[in-house]
Amino acid sequence: TRQITGSPSTTLGFLTWLTLNTSFTGRDSLVTQLAAGNSVSPVNQYASAGFFNAFGVPFTDQSAGTVNGRSDVVIHDLFYSFPLTDAVKITVGPRVNYYRHFDFNRFTFFLTGASSFDSIGSTQTNAIDRGSGVVVEWNISKKLRFAAAYLGENTEFLSSAFGFNTSSNPAFGLFGGTNTSTAELTFSPIDTLNFRFSYTHSRIQAYGGQVGGAIGEPIPYGYLDAGPGFSEGGAGGGLDYAFANTLAFNFDWLITPGFGIFGRYSFGNTNLKPIDKAVDVQSFQVGLGFPDLGKKGALAVVTFLMPMDIIRGERYFASGAGDGGTMYELEASYYFPLTENIALVPAFYAIFNANNFDNNPTIYVGNLRAQFSF
Repeated sequence: TRQITGSPSTTLGFLTWLTLNTSFTGRDSLVTQLAAGNSVSPVNQYASAGFFNAFGVPFTDQSAGTVNGRSDVVIHDLFYSFPLTDAVKITVGPRVNYYRHFDFNRFTFFLTGASSFDSIGSTQTNAIDRGSGVVVEWNISKKLRFAAAYLGENTEFLSSAFGFNTSSNPAFGLFGGTNTSTAELTFSPIDTLNFRFSYTHSRIQAYGGQVGGAIGEPIPYGYLDAGPGFSEGGAGGGLDYAFANTLAFNFDWLITPGFGIFGRYSFGNTNLKPIDKAVDVQSFQVGLGFPDLGKKGALAVVTFLMPMDIIRGERYFASGAGDGGTMYELEASYYFPLTENIALVPAFYAIFNANNFDNNPTIYVGNLRAQFSF
């Protein structure tokens, strides 16, 4: 549904990762990360298609790659990293995690900082989360870092057994389905200040005549990151694929040891094929960070964000583009380490104009996470 109805609900779930690190030379690393989980955030019941897991949803309140609440063990990450020179590192593999290499922010790391799907990264940064391909990272100097990647979509949520456009599907392969090319430059004039500028070009394969978004079972998540699903806007015949170009800016500044600010802005242009129509969307985020608040190692974060402001192409949103309203979120989280290995992380989210309907009531979400790290 496009408008919000329903009653509050409470759920209890788990999500766990087991990371296996292997080194052959002492400088390289073969990483295999397994995951299992059974959560689907109750706030998702209020979401239109394409907004699924896109607003006020704790990132860790998710399944690990299956649907219907099953807790199957899946391969989350699988890649090999090695130094080419002292300044250049190469990462290659069938399931490389995009966010291990791009769009980092000291205040929005999902385990210790801001914790919703929309606040941990730029909402339009990339069309995929994990893929098959290669990442090159070059530490040009102490103040400059450059990273580039090519990844063909390969996530645990989109199985090639169901005909999805993953790199393991022979019908699409590494270059024929959804894929992205990204370049990011990080400038750090001082140790406490970072500016990141990125550009991503994506080819997004259609499924069932639609591109991106939560098209239907068994797809549990939207894939223009926190993005929408697109249709042909009533033209008929369905979509074949789309090209997307995204520019993003990201910064964090630790002004004092106990206080910092951060923010993001992204703009995305998506051209839908074969109808050759464009959709433009922008998003922003601003926030405050309070390291060591109450205890050494703690981090409190408050952030205000606009996850998806539609500039052009409303008619091509498969779920509808709202009634002209713009959704905003106010989020707060507090990472509090009880011990070196155990932390409590309460979080609160307020979602205004949900699904871009300005007559929708405000949604309030509370979340408490017990986090164990060994």
